[in-house]
Amino acid sequence: MQANYLHNSNGTGHLMALDYMTENSIAVELRAHDVFKSMPDTSFEHVVAASCDLPLVAGQDLMREGESGRDVFLLLEGEAEAYRTAPDGRAEITLNQIHAGDCLGELAMIDGSPRTSSVRATSQGRAIQICVDTLSDERALSDLKAALAAVAVRRARQLSTAQLQSLQAQLDARVKQTQFGMILLFTIVLMLLSTSLFYLVAENIVEDVYDPAFSWQTVLLFAVPSLAIIAYLRIPPKDLGIRREGLGRSVWQALALTVILGGLAAVYLLFFKEPIPAEERPVQITVGFLAQYLVHSVVQEIGARGLLQGMFQRFLDDKKGHQAVALSSIIFASMHITFGAGAVVLAFFASLLFGYMYLYQKNLAGVVIFHYGLGVIAALMVAL
Repeated sequence: MQANYLHNSNGTGHLMALDYMTENSIAVELRAHDVFKSMPDTSFEHVVAASCDLPLVAGQDLMREGESGRDVFLLLEGEAEAYRTAPDGRAEITLNQIHAGDCLGELAMIDGSPRTSSVRATSQGRAIQICVDTLSDERALSDLKAALAAVAVRRARQLSTAQLQSLQAQLDARVKQTQFGMILLFTIVLMLLSTSLFYLVAENIVEDVYDPAFSWQTVLLFAVPSLAIIAYLRIPPKDLGIRREGLGRSVWQALALTVILGGLAAVYLLFFKEPIPAEERPVQITVGFLAQYLVHSVVQEIGARGLLQGMFQRFLDDKKGHQAVALSSIIFASMHITFGAGAVVLAFFASLLFGYMYLYQKNLAGVVIFHYGLGVIAALMVAL
Protein backbone atom coordinates (compact mmCIF):
# COMPACT_ATOMS: atom_id res chain seq x y z
CA MET A 1 0.00 0.00 0.00
CA GLN A 2 1.29 3.52 -0.88
CA ALA A 3 0.48 6.81 0.83
CA ASN A 4 0.71 10.44 -0.22
CA TYR A 5 0.31 13.77 1.59
CA LEU A 6 -2.18 16.09 -0.11
CA HIS A 7 -3.55 19.55 0.62
CA ASN A 8 -7.12 20.70 1.13
CA SER A 9 -8.12 24.13 -0.10
CA ASN A 10 -8.22 25.33 3.52
CA GLY A 11 -4.48 24.75 3.83
CA THR A 12 -4.55 21.60 5.95
CA GLY A 13 -3.17 18.24 4.85
CA HIS A 14 -4.11 14.66 5.31
CA LEU A 15 -2.77 11.19 4.52
CA MET A 16 -4.69 9.10 2.02
CA ALA A 17 -4.24 5.37 1.42
CA LEU A 18 -3.77 4.72 -2.28
CA ASP A 19 -4.23 0.98 -2.71
CA TYR A 20 -7.32 0.94 -4.91
CA MET A 21 -5.59 0.15 -8.20
CA THR A 22 -3.07 -2.59 -8.84
CA GLU A 23 0.06 -1.96 -10.84
CA ASN A 24 -1.51 -3.82 -13.77
CA SER A 25 -4.60 -1.58 -13.64
CA ILE A 26 -2.39 1.52 -13.62
CA ALA A 27 -0.46 0.15 -16.59
CA VAL A 28 -3.69 -0.39 -18.54
CA GLU A 29 -4.91 3.16 -17.82
CA LEU A 30 -1.59 4.77 -18.76
CA ARG A 31 -1.03 2.74 -21.91
CA ALA A 32 -4.52 3.65 -23.15
CA HIS A 33 -3.63 7.35 -22.98
CA ASP A 34 -2.18 9.07 -26.06
CA VAL A 35 0.83 10.35 -24.09
CA PHE A 36 2.03 6.85 -23.19
CA LYS A 37 0.94 4.81 -26.23
CA SER A 38 4.26 5.11 -28.05
CA MET A 39 6.58 4.98 -25.03
CA PRO A 40 9.13 2.12 -25.19
CA ASP A 41 8.15 -0.86 -23.03
CA THR A 42 11.17 -0.70 -20.74
CA SER A 43 10.69 3.00 -19.97
CA PHE A 44 6.96 2.48 -19.61
CA GLU A 45 7.52 -0.22 -16.99
CA HIS A 46 9.66 2.19 -14.93
CA VAL A 47 6.93 4.87 -15.21
CA VAL A 48 4.27 2.41 -14.04
CA ALA A 49 6.44 1.39 -11.10
CA ALA A 50 6.69 5.05 -10.08
CA SER A 51 2.92 5.59 -10.33
CA CYS A 52 0.13 5.30 -7.78
CA ASP A 53 -3.62 5.57 -7.62
CA LEU A 54 -4.92 8.84 -6.19
CA PRO A 55 -8.57 9.18 -5.01
CA LEU A 56 -9.83 12.76 -5.12
CA VAL A 57 -12.47 14.70 -3.19
CA ALA A 58 -13.90 18.08 -4.08
CA GLY A 59 -11.75 20.94 -2.77
CA GLN A 60 -8.56 18.86 -2.69
CA ASP A 61 -5.42 20.48 -4.13
CA LEU A 62 -3.28 18.30 -6.37
CA MET A 63 -0.56 20.95 -6.61
CA ARG A 64 0.03 24.50 -5.45
CA GLU A 65 1.40 27.55 -7.19
CA GLY A 66 5.05 28.15 -6.37
CA GLU A 67 5.73 24.68 -4.96
CA SER A 68 8.81 22.79 -6.13
CA GLY A 69 7.39 19.46 -7.24
CA ARG A 70 7.89 17.42 -10.39
CA ASP A 71 5.12 14.85 -10.04
CA VAL A 72 2.83 14.41 -13.03
CA PHE A 73 -0.89 13.65 -12.73
CA LEU A 74 -3.28 11.99 -15.15
CA LEU A 75 -6.89 12.76 -14.27
CA LEU A 76 -8.99 9.63 -14.83
CA GLU A 77 -12.33 10.63 -13.34
CA GLY A 78 -13.95 13.85 -12.12
CA GLU A 79 -13.25 17.52 -12.78
CA ALA A 80 -10.65 20.02 -11.58
CA GLU A 81 -9.64 23.63 -12.13
CA ALA A 82 -6.34 25.46 -12.48
CA TYR A 83 -6.11 28.79 -10.66
CA ARG A 84 -3.69 31.44 -9.51
CA THR A 85 -3.70 33.76 -6.54
CA ALA A 86 -4.42 37.39 -7.44
CA PRO A 87 -1.66 39.99 -6.85
CA ASP A 88 -3.46 41.24 -3.74
CA GLY A 89 -3.18 37.75 -2.27
CA ARG A 90 -6.88 37.61 -1.39
CA ALA A 91 -8.68 36.51 -4.54
CA GLU A 92 -8.27 33.55 -6.86
CA ILE A 93 -8.20 33.77 -10.64
CA THR A 94 -9.50 30.67 -12.43
CA LEU A 95 -7.37 29.86 -15.47
CA ASN A 96 -9.11 26.88 -17.03
CA GLN A 97 -11.20 23.79 -16.34
CA ILE A 98 -9.57 20.36 -16.32
CA HIS A 99 -11.40 17.24 -17.45
CA ALA A 100 -10.90 13.50 -17.31
CA GLY A 101 -8.04 12.48 -19.60
CA ASP A 102 -5.98 15.65 -19.05
CA CYS A 103 -2.34 15.55 -17.89
CA LEU A 104 -1.16 17.97 -15.20
CA GLY A 105 2.23 19.18 -14.00
CA GLU A 106 4.14 18.58 -17.23
CA LEU A 107 5.91 21.96 -17.26
CA ALA A 108 7.48 21.56 -13.82
CA MET A 109 8.52 18.03 -14.72
CA ILE A 110 10.19 19.09 -17.99
CA ASP A 111 12.16 22.13 -16.78
CA GLY A 112 12.21 21.66 -13.01
CA SER A 113 10.64 25.08 -12.36
CA PRO A 114 8.14 25.75 -9.53
CA ARG A 115 4.46 25.17 -10.20
CA THR A 116 3.02 28.00 -12.28
CA SER A 117 -0.52 27.48 -10.94
CA SER A 118 -2.52 25.54 -8.42
CA VAL A 119 -4.88 22.70 -9.35
CA ARG A 120 -7.92 21.83 -7.26
CA ALA A 121 -10.40 19.00 -7.69
CA THR A 122 -13.92 20.38 -8.10
CA SER A 123 -15.63 16.99 -7.78
CA GLN A 124 -14.96 13.53 -6.49
CA GLY A 125 -12.70 11.63 -8.84
CA ARG A 126 -9.53 9.69 -9.37
CA ALA A 127 -6.08 10.33 -10.82
CA ILE A 128 -2.80 8.56 -11.38
CA GLN A 129 0.19 10.28 -9.79
CA ILE A 130 3.59 9.67 -11.37
CA CYS A 131 6.24 10.25 -8.68
CA VAL A 132 9.03 11.51 -10.95
CA ASP A 133 11.63 11.71 -8.17
CA THR A 134 11.46 7.91 -7.81
CA LEU A 135 12.35 7.39 -11.46
CA SER A 136 15.98 6.29 -11.30
CA ASP A 137 16.25 5.18 -14.90
CA GLU A 138 17.56 8.08 -17.00
CA ARG A 139 16.20 6.65 -20.23
CA ALA A 140 12.72 6.33 -18.73
CA LEU A 141 12.95 9.91 -17.46
CA SER A 142 14.03 11.12 -20.89
CA ASP A 143 11.21 9.23 -22.64
CA LEU A 144 8.67 10.63 -20.16
CA LYS A 145 9.85 14.19 -20.84
CA ALA A 146 9.60 13.60 -24.59
CA ALA A 147 6.07 12.23 -24.24
CA LEU A 148 4.96 15.15 -22.08
CA ALA A 149 6.51 17.75 -24.40
CA ALA A 150 3.60 17.27 -26.80
CA VAL A 151 1.18 17.92 -23.91
CA ALA A 152 3.06 21.13 -23.05
CA VAL A 153 2.92 22.35 -26.66
CA ARG A 154 -0.80 21.58 -26.97
CA ARG A 155 -1.55 23.34 -23.68
CA ALA A 156 0.50 26.37 -24.78
CA ARG A 157 -1.56 26.58 -27.96
CA GLN A 158 -4.79 26.29 -26.00
CA LEU A 159 -3.65 29.06 -23.64
CA SER A 160 -2.67 31.24 -26.61
CA THR A 161 -6.14 30.79 -28.07
CA ALA A 162 -7.72 31.54 -24.69
CA GLN A 163 -5.56 34.64 -24.31
CA LEU A 164 -6.57 35.87 -27.76
CA GLN A 165 -10.22 35.33 -26.89
CA SER A 166 -9.71 37.16 -23.60
CA LEU A 167 -8.00 40.08 -25.36
CA GLN A 168 -10.81 40.22 -27.92
CA ALA A 169 -13.38 40.27 -25.12
CA GLN A 170 -11.49 43.11 -23.41
CA LEU A 171 -11.29 45.01 -26.70
CA ASP A 172 -15.03 44.55 -27.30
CA ALA A 173 -15.74 45.79 -23.77
CA ARG A 174 -13.52 48.84 -24.34
CA VAL A 175 -15.27 49.64 -27.62
CA LYS A 176 -18.67 49.23 -25.99
CA GLN A 177 -17.62 51.51 -23.13
CA THR A 178 -16.47 54.17 -25.60
CA GLN A 179 -19.69 53.90 -27.57
CA PHE A 180 -21.75 54.20 -24.40
CA GLY A 181 -19.87 57.35 -23.40
CA MET A 182 -20.40 58.92 -26.79
CA ILE A 183 -24.09 58.03 -26.96
CA LEU A 184 -24.54 59.49 -23.47
CA LEU A 185 -22.85 62.68 -24.65
CA PHE A 186 -25.08 62.69 -27.73
CA THR A 187 -28.19 62.37 -25.55
CA ILE A 188 -27.06 65.26 -23.34
CA VAL A 189 -26.41 67.41 -26.42
CA LEU A 190 -29.91 66.68 -27.75
CA MET A 191 -31.44 67.61 -24.40
CA LEU A 192 -29.46 70.87 -24.31
CA LEU A 193 -30.52 71.73 -27.86
CA SER A 194 -34.18 71.07 -27.05
CA THR A 195 -33.95 73.21 -23.92
CA SER A 196 -32.22 76.01 -25.83
CA LEU A 197 -34.83 76.02 -28.57
CA PHE A 198 -37.60 76.06 -25.99
CA TYR A 199 -35.94 79.06 -24.33
CA LEU A 200 -35.79 80.92 -27.67
CA VAL A 201 -39.51 80.36 -28.20
CA ALA A 202 -40.47 81.11 -24.58
CA GLU A 203 -38.58 84.42 -24.67
CA ASN A 204 -40.20 85.32 -28.00
CA ILE A 205 -36.79 85.45 -29.66
CA VAL A 206 -38.34 83.07 -32.17
CA GLU A 207 -41.93 84.14 -32.77
CA ASP A 208 -43.03 81.52 -35.30
CA VAL A 209 -41.89 77.92 -34.73
CA TYR A 210 -43.25 77.05 -38.18
CA ASP A 211 -41.03 79.62 -39.90
CA PRO A 212 -39.06 77.78 -42.66
CA ALA A 213 -35.77 79.39 -41.67
CA PHE A 214 -36.17 78.27 -38.05
CA SER A 215 -37.15 74.77 -39.20
CA TRP A 216 -34.03 74.42 -41.37
CA GLN A 217 -31.84 75.65 -38.51
CA THR A 218 -33.41 73.07 -36.21
CA VAL A 219 -32.74 70.30 -38.72
CA LEU A 220 -29.12 71.39 -38.96
CA LEU A 221 -28.71 71.53 -35.17
CA PHE A 222 -29.86 67.92 -34.81
CA ALA A 223 -28.07 66.64 -37.91
CA VAL A 224 -24.59 67.85 -36.96
CA PRO A 225 -24.20 65.92 -33.66
CA SER A 226 -25.86 62.85 -35.15
CA LEU A 227 -23.46 62.73 -38.09
CA ALA A 228 -20.51 63.52 -35.82
CA ILE A 229 -21.28 60.56 -33.53
CA ILE A 230 -21.82 58.23 -36.48
CA ALA A 231 -18.50 59.29 -38.03
CA TYR A 232 -16.55 59.14 -34.75
CA LEU A 233 -17.82 55.66 -33.85
CA ARG A 234 -17.61 54.51 -37.48
CA ILE A 235 -21.07 53.03 -37.30
CA PRO A 236 -21.80 51.15 -40.53
CA PRO A 237 -25.03 52.05 -42.36
CA LYS A 238 -26.54 48.61 -41.76
CA ASP A 239 -26.35 49.22 -37.98
CA LEU A 240 -28.44 52.34 -38.56
CA GLY A 241 -31.12 50.41 -40.41
CA ILE A 242 -29.88 51.57 -43.82
CA ARG A 243 -29.75 48.27 -45.67
CA ARG A 244 -31.11 46.39 -48.65
CA GLU A 245 -32.49 43.51 -46.61
CA GLY A 246 -36.21 44.05 -46.05
CA LEU A 247 -36.22 47.31 -48.04
CA GLY A 248 -39.10 46.43 -50.34
CA ARG A 249 -41.27 45.05 -47.56
CA SER A 250 -40.69 48.06 -45.30
CA VAL A 251 -41.51 50.51 -48.11
CA TRP A 252 -44.80 48.92 -49.19
CA GLN A 253 -45.95 48.40 -45.62
CA ALA A 254 -45.23 52.05 -44.80
CA LEU A 255 -46.99 53.25 -47.96
CA ALA A 256 -50.00 51.06 -47.19
CA LEU A 257 -50.31 52.45 -43.66
CA THR A 258 -49.88 56.01 -44.92
CA VAL A 259 -52.57 55.58 -47.58
CA ILE A 260 -54.99 54.12 -45.03
CA LEU A 261 -54.42 56.98 -42.56
CA GLY A 262 -54.49 59.50 -45.41
CA GLY A 263 -57.88 58.16 -46.52
CA LEU A 264 -59.30 58.48 -43.01
CA ALA A 265 -57.90 62.02 -42.75
CA ALA A 266 -59.44 62.94 -46.13
CA VAL A 267 -62.85 61.74 -44.98
CA TYR A 268 -62.52 63.84 -41.81
CA LEU A 269 -61.41 66.95 -43.74
CA LEU A 270 -64.11 66.65 -46.40
CA PHE A 271 -67.12 65.82 -44.27
CA PHE A 272 -66.48 66.79 -40.66
CA LYS A 273 -63.94 69.60 -40.30
CA GLU A 274 -64.78 73.26 -40.76
CA PRO A 275 -62.36 74.90 -43.24
CA ILE A 276 -59.88 77.43 -41.83
CA PRO A 277 -59.52 80.77 -43.62
CA ALA A 278 -56.18 81.01 -45.43
CA GLU A 279 -55.02 84.01 -43.38
CA GLU A 280 -55.61 82.13 -40.10
CA ARG A 281 -53.82 78.90 -40.97
CA PRO A 282 -50.83 78.25 -38.63
CA VAL A 283 -49.05 76.16 -41.25
CA GLN A 284 -48.72 76.84 -44.97
CA ILE A 285 -48.32 73.65 -47.00
CA THR A 286 -45.75 74.62 -49.63
CA VAL A 287 -43.12 72.79 -51.66
CA GLY A 288 -40.51 74.23 -49.31
CA PHE A 289 -42.36 72.87 -46.30
CA LEU A 290 -42.66 69.40 -47.86
CA ALA A 291 -38.95 69.32 -48.74
CA GLN A 292 -37.91 70.58 -45.33
CA TYR A 293 -40.08 68.06 -43.52
CA LEU A 294 -38.70 65.20 -45.62
CA VAL A 295 -35.14 66.09 -44.58
CA HIS A 296 -36.36 66.56 -41.03
CA SER A 297 -37.93 63.07 -41.03
CA VAL A 298 -34.74 61.45 -42.35
CA VAL A 299 -32.54 63.21 -39.78
CA GLN A 300 -34.86 62.43 -36.88
CA GLU A 301 -35.21 58.75 -37.77
CA ILE A 302 -31.48 58.24 -38.27
CA GLY A 303 -30.86 59.88 -34.90
CA ALA A 304 -33.79 58.51 -32.91
CA ARG A 305 -34.23 55.03 -34.38
CA GLY A 306 -31.02 54.12 -36.16
CA LEU A 307 -28.65 55.65 -33.62
CA LEU A 308 -30.36 55.98 -30.23
CA GLN A 309 -32.73 53.02 -30.30
CA GLY A 310 -30.16 50.72 -31.87
CA MET A 311 -27.42 51.69 -29.39
CA PHE A 312 -29.74 51.48 -26.37
CA GLN A 313 -30.79 48.00 -27.43
CA ARG A 314 -27.17 46.85 -27.66
CA PHE A 315 -25.99 48.50 -24.43
CA LEU A 316 -28.94 47.25 -22.39
CA ASP A 317 -28.85 43.80 -24.02
CA ASP A 318 -32.51 44.46 -24.67
CA LYS A 319 -33.51 41.35 -26.60
CA LYS A 320 -37.14 42.39 -27.17
CA GLY A 321 -36.35 46.10 -27.57
CA HIS A 322 -39.04 47.50 -25.27
CA GLN A 323 -36.63 49.51 -23.12
CA ALA A 324 -34.80 50.87 -26.16
CA VAL A 325 -38.07 52.00 -27.77
CA ALA A 326 -39.23 53.71 -24.57
CA LEU A 327 -35.94 55.56 -23.96
CA SER A 328 -35.56 56.74 -27.56
CA SER A 329 -39.22 57.84 -27.58
CA ILE A 330 -38.71 59.99 -24.47
CA ILE A 331 -35.74 61.72 -26.09
CA PHE A 332 -37.58 62.06 -29.40
CA ALA A 333 -40.58 63.62 -27.66
CA SER A 334 -38.38 66.11 -25.79
CA MET A 335 -37.12 67.38 -29.15
CA HIS A 336 -40.66 68.70 -29.82
CA ILE A 337 -40.96 70.78 -26.66
CA THR A 338 -40.83 74.01 -28.68
CA PHE A 339 -44.24 73.12 -30.14
CA GLY A 340 -45.91 72.80 -26.74
CA ALA A 341 -46.94 70.07 -24.31
CA GLY A 342 -49.51 68.62 -26.68
CA ALA A 343 -46.86 68.14 -29.36
CA VAL A 344 -44.56 66.40 -26.85
CA VAL A 345 -47.28 63.90 -25.90
CA LEU A 346 -48.21 63.31 -29.53
CA ALA A 347 -44.54 62.89 -30.52
CA PHE A 348 -44.00 60.37 -27.71
CA PHE A 349 -46.80 58.07 -28.84
CA ALA A 350 -45.86 58.53 -32.49
CA SER A 351 -42.29 57.60 -31.59
CA LEU A 352 -43.48 54.45 -29.86
CA LEU A 353 -45.23 53.54 -33.11
CA PHE A 354 -42.13 54.32 -35.18
CA GLY A 355 -39.92 52.40 -32.73
CA TYR A 356 -41.92 49.19 -32.85
CA MET A 357 -42.26 49.53 -36.61
CA TYR A 358 -38.44 49.67 -36.82
CA LEU A 359 -38.14 46.67 -34.50
CA TYR A 360 -40.42 44.70 -36.80
CA GLN A 361 -39.02 45.80 -40.14
CA LYS A 362 -35.32 46.15 -39.24
CA ASN A 363 -35.11 48.75 -42.01
CA LEU A 364 -35.18 52.53 -41.66
CA ALA A 365 -36.73 53.27 -45.06
CA GLY A 366 -40.24 52.28 -44.08
CA VAL A 367 -40.07 54.22 -40.80
CA VAL A 368 -38.91 57.38 -42.60
CA ILE A 369 -41.73 57.10 -45.15
CA PHE A 370 -44.35 56.53 -42.47
CA HIS A 371 -42.95 59.37 -40.30
CA TYR A 372 -43.04 61.72 -43.27
CA GLY A 373 -46.51 60.67 -44.36
CA LEU A 374 -47.93 60.92 -40.86
CA GLY A 375 -46.39 64.38 -40.37
CA VAL A 376 -47.76 65.69 -43.66
CA ILE A 377 -51.21 64.33 -42.84
CA ALA A 378 -51.10 66.02 -39.42
CA ALA A 379 -49.99 69.31 -41.05
CA LEU A 380 -52.85 69.11 -43.55
CA MET A 381 -55.36 68.55 -40.78
CA VAL A 382 -54.06 71.64 -38.95
CA ALA A 383 -53.73 73.83 -42.07
CA LEU A 384 -57.01 73.10 -43.88
